[in-house]
This record gives sequence, structure tokens and C-alpha cells, in this order.
Amino acid sequence: MIKKSIPVIISSICGSLVFSVLFMEGGYISFNDFIDQFVAGLIVIPFILVFGIPSSMMIDSIIKDTKKYKSLIEILLYILSGILGTAIILLIFALTDGMSIFLEFKPFLILALSCSVPFGICSTLLKTYSFNKGLAR
Repeated sequence: MIKKSIPVIISSICGSLVFSVLFMEGGYISFNDFIDQFVAGLIVIPFILVFGIPSSMMIDSIIKDTKKYKSLIEILLYILSGILGTAIILLIFALTDGMSIFLEFKPFLILALSCSVPFGICSTLLKTYSFNKGLAR
């Protein structure tokens, strides 16, 4: 369980930071406004839980038999899952808002990759560290 909770926490912090920077109004922002945006950015946590953990389990099952370039393939799969997650979420929003939501694809893609890439890196590092130290059982 700890192997999935630490990546969720780190990707939530990274996603919230990117959310606060991407969607802030104007060039200058006070520290209190930044903290408000950061807290509002914690809205990414349900998306990380709904899309991140199942895709992480799927990626783990895909790469468990690979021998060569295991970490690289895993990171690439996390990037792909971030892109697919963005497309799925925007398609769901497009059902209510129409196709105009796809004009905002780039910020949502940056936000999704800011969550999926740290999740993948942290997950890969935790697996590598635990296998090297003999902690994974």
C-alpha cells in the first residue's frame, strides 16, 4: 500500500503546483493567492485516485515480464496514460460543454503530465529501491 500512497501524494503536490501556476490570473500573484490556488488545485486528487492507481496496476502487470529497459518502458507508459487520461476527461467534459473544451487541450495535457510523470518516476524509484534493498516481498 505504501508503494501506491507515496506516488499519489507526490503527484498530487506536483499537480496542484502546476494547477496553481497554469490557471492563475495575471502575471503577479501574492503568496496568499498562490496558496489559495494551490489548495484549489488539490481537485486533481480524485482524478489521480480514479485514473492513476488503476493505470499504475495495469502498467505493473504489463511490465512485470520485461527484462530490458524496464524503467524506460514504465515511464513511457505513464506518459501515455497521462495523455490518454487527458483525452478521456476532455471527452467526458465535451459531452456537456461541446467540442469547445478541446481548445483547452494543452493546459489540461500539461496538468495531466505533471501528475502522471512524477507518479511514474516515484513508483519506479520505489520499486527499484525496494528490489535493490530486498524490501519487496
